[in-house]
Amino acid sequence: MTQEEKILDLVKRTIKGTEWENKIYLVGGAVRDQVMGGVVDDLDFVVEGNITSGVDFAEWLCKKWNVFKPNSNPVIFPKYGTANMHYNDIKLEFVAPRKEKYTEGSRKPVVSDGVLMDDAMRRDLTINSLMRNISTNQIVDLTGKGMYDIKNGIIRTPSDPEIIFKDDPLRMLRAIRFTVKYGFKMSQETMDGITMHANLINSGAVSQERIGTELSKILLSKDPVMGIELMQKTGLLKIIIPELDQMVGLGQNKYHSEDAYHHTLSVLKNTPPKLETRLMALLHDIGKAATKSTAEGDEVHFYGHENVGEKIAIDILRRLKYPNELINAVALGVKTHMSLKHGLDDAAKISDKTLRKFSVSTGEHLNDILDLIHADNVSHSDVASMPNQIKYVKQRIDNLKTPKTQTDVKLPLDGNDIKQILGIKDGPMVGKVKTAVEDAWYENPNLTRDEAIEIVKQFKIENEINEIKRIMKAIIN
Repeated sequence: MTQEEKILDLVKRTIKGTEWENKIYLVGGAVRDQVMGGVVDDLDFVVEGNITSGVDFAEWLCKKWNVFKPNSNPVIFPKYGTANMHYNDIKLEFVAPRKEKYTEGSRKPVVSDGVLMDDAMRRDLTINSLMRNISTNQIVDLTGKGMYDIKNGIIRTPSDPEIIFKDDPLRMLRAIRFTVKYGFKMSQETMDGITMHANLINSGAVSQERIGTELSKILLSKDPVMGIELMQKTGLLKIIIPELDQMVGLGQNKYHSEDAYHHTLSVLKNTPPKLETRLMALLHDIGKAATKSTAEGDEVHFYGHENVGEKIAIDILRRLKYPNELINAVALGVKTHMSLKHGLDDAAKISDKTLRKFSVSTGEHLNDILDLIHADNVSHSDVASMPNQIKYVKQRIDNLKTPKTQTDVKLPLDGNDIKQILGIKDGPMVGKVKTAVEDAWYENPNLTRDEAIEIVKQFKIENEINEIKRIMKAIIN
């Protein structure tokens, strides 16, 4: 029995024989998951009564369990008749059955008394409208559709989609998310409702953070490709990531059998379920629309699309309020996904030096980027598919024992050594020389101090020659 289930049992025993018996209902995802054979997770409750019943019960329960703390446990939101409390680090949320009326462009509803049916009919989806009477454990299906839709794999709204989506436009993305999460089929009425009201997602009523959260869940589902396809077909993609929607129908060269958009979906399909990698896959070719060019013979090119794409990916992820660490990782994947293409399927044309540089530059994100490159490699046309390249690359990187990050690269001399040898102070020359020494180290990790000093001395000789030329030029003039 999970901690949440133990708490549910405790609630049942606590309310037995009191005025709250048969008035407390578990609602939402916890009931849905339980019906589908999962475990109880979120503890959200509807408390039958008037608009204050949720708050009243939360205060009553906190006192019964000796966890009542004024203004902190429970935390009360009187305007909406809701309260949440914590017990053994588990959050419980209580709300009264209510009617909600939203004004256009606002996520703050006007709340009034309601009954259980009102609560069920305002839920986002029928599968989330089920309730469980805590006292009897009976599942209550007030819409008459929740159990049927779970059994038959249907995603639809409990009432008119226009009302449901206008109340909270994020529900359109949630409908898509649950469709791909469970492999269900969305009803045509719900699909049409999303298509008709897709523009509401950009109305200001939904924060970019909430949109990004739903997108992440879609990408991590068992069918992220279907999720993006549903977003595209309903018009949501054009509003949320227009840069990706622009790739629909974008023709490519002989190395691809699909347009840029469908190639992206193929890469997405071939990546493991990790958010970092799936965002890389979704955005890896995002720079192609901006860089497409045609040469003689109608040969299509996308020169520098990985560099342009890096900047576009950053803009998209910042717009959706993703954390900087994730943005930087995804941008790095977009920027470097072309770095090993020249090595062909057996990776024979990739030098050890290139592999060392690639490994160090990608650092902790190496394996995720290699997963991206492999997914990209196997998503090309038959003539350009390279299913074995990354297998060989990983073997060679392991054998090379390359340092994992730039800070792990131990050069035989440092900046102070360079300044002393050259007889100079801090300046751009120090960095230039250090880069040359570093480049030599990538070529030969056994580079000795004496060999490094010789490289520095070459710069010293070059500087001296340039200085003599400068003086001679001044004398002549």
